Amino acid sequence: MKVTLVFVAEAERVGFPVWTAPLTTPLLATCLLRAGHEVELLDTRLIDEGLADVLASTSGDLVAISFMSHSRDEAFHVAELCRAAERITVGGGAHPTVRPQELLDSGLFDYVVRGEGERTLIALVDELARGGRPAQQVLDGEPFDLGDYSPLTGFDAYAEVYRPPTAVSVAKAKSLTGMRPETLREYARPGEDAVDVSSLHTLSPQDFPASRDFRSIYLELGRGCPFTCLYCTIQNDWFAPKRARARPFDSVERELRYFVENYGTNYVILVDSIAPAAAEFGRFVELMKTDFPDVEFSFNATATHFTPAVAKALEGANCLVWFGFETASKTMLRVLRKPGSVRTQYRAAQLCNEHGIRFGANLLLGVPGETTEDYEATMDFLGTTRPYSPNPNVLTPLPGTDMYDRCLAQGLLRDPHNYRSWSAEEVRATGHGPLVGVDYERVLAYHSTMLALDRTGETVHVDRGCHLKPHG
Repeated sequence: MKVTLVFVAEAERVGFPVWTAPLTTPLLATCLLRAGHEVELLDTRLIDEGLADVLASTSGDLVAISFMSHSRDEAFHVAELCRAAERITVGGGAHPTVRPQELLDSGLFDYVVRGEGERTLIALVDELARGGRPAQQVLDGEPFDLGDYSPLTGFDAYAEVYRPPTAVSVAKAKSLTGMRPETLREYARPGEDAVDVSSLHTLSPQDFPASRDFRSIYLELGRGCPFTCLYCTIQNDWFAPKRARARPFDSVERELRYFVENYGTNYVILVDSIAPAAAEFGRFVELMKTDFPDVEFSFNATATHFTPAVAKALEGANCLVWFGFETASKTMLRVLRKPGSVRTQYRAAQLCNEHGIRFGANLLLGVPGETTEDYEATMDFLGTTRPYSPNPNVLTPLPGTDMYDRCLAQGLLRDPHNYRSWSAEEVRATGHGPLVGVDYERVLAYHSTMLALDRTGETVHVDRGCHLKPHG
């Protein structure tokens, strides 16, 4: 059976629309190919115009659409186009997992896969290929046996993401930077309609987010998160079962070597919820230090998992640690159900500074009940510890989280059916944010103050619309 896998997500707001190819659809494609099916990949972020025509040019009998809550409206539009063409449609990913009935009620989806889909989607496609039809429309996923996690290889759909072009047209440069064509022609090659991307690296961060050439990939060591943070979809057991599972290290190493050797990958982003908790994290760090010293890597960590032994192992590594601090207020840490304490946060930052490890701080602004004293506690923390990159984010409560349910019950959601992520720019433009009763003027003031502490000189590590970092 032929399957079209569609990844729907918000495009980056600056620079290339996709800095890093997702893992979701390439992994599903690899599993489907192993099962003997034909597969083609599509990413809506890479389609400049004519989505209907591009979808019509695909030939999958079944179209599986993966999306998060932020991109629900776009995903439903894709499903609508597929439904009009009488193709079987399947929804999967974070939003379908927590809102399966919403998909079925729309009349646009034949099936919904909840949770991890590597086994369940293949079983569905197998049954349909045999002429069968599942009795249930909502199919419960099951934890993927990471022992079956084959090393991923490149897919043509992401060829220019794995290795971005060295030159683009003036029109493309305009879409990447927002600059006027007449200005960009000053950067064009003499007599050609081509702008070297290296010249874009010399622009200000507001015009182009990176001052260097990024060829990045996501990489996964394992799965599982034991925590239940109030705002995080990962807390939902459908999406990420708590029990930690490790991927065979041989598979990890082979995948890494493939992309470095074939695409010149120079930036690796570990997507594990808590990378230092992975069984083979130390081995991975040693591999990067010895075999790939010029390849930078970044990863998520919690202060509670960042021990002296972890810091010692990372000493001298070409890496950036992303801590989900969110706040340095004792009160707000309890509200958000964050593990650890302010003391453990200071300890983690101190360990990084003692061992010469660059670290970033994911921060959450606009939480109901947050006071000036809470913000000032976080500012004191940032001023004392000096993270390499503060990454402030405006809270957008998402379906499937306790934060969303609490805000809904308290009547705080401005629009309970608007799941789009809110940036500071959007708050500034509209004069409000996703929640009522939050002082967004104060949120914007602290957001700007935090960004001013950034030491990267780039925008790839901060919330200015580019996500060349783990999701925090």
